[in-house]
Amino acid sequence: MTAQSTEARPRTVNEPVDVRFHSSGAPLAMRWRGRIWQAVGEPVSWSSTRSWWEPGNTPVNGQGSPITKRVWRFHAQTGPVSPTLVFDISSDPHTDGWQLRRIAGAE
Repeated sequence: MTAQSTEARPRTVNEPVDVRFHSSGAPLAMRWRGRIWQAVGEPVSWSSTRSWWEPGNTPVNGQGSPITKRVWRFHAQTGPVSPTLVFDISSDPHTDGWQLRRIAGAE
């Protein structure tokens, strides 16, 4: 197995991140582990809804309503010559923040 094929594998992460958004609502930049990652290209977004009673879910603010998470997938890099990685982030309804969920090497 080569180093390149290892880098292309997605890696699951579950860490809070600070995200700055464009006026259109798309991610513009993300701060993760002290570094700023600038979004490049067109991001993709979708929503995921689960019922609070499903395994792994807890009610938000004690409410028994469905839990909806917004998810963004985007390419980002720390500078013009740095590697480009693919990030998946999702909203965290419990904190009103964002969580980094997955990282993969750009193809």
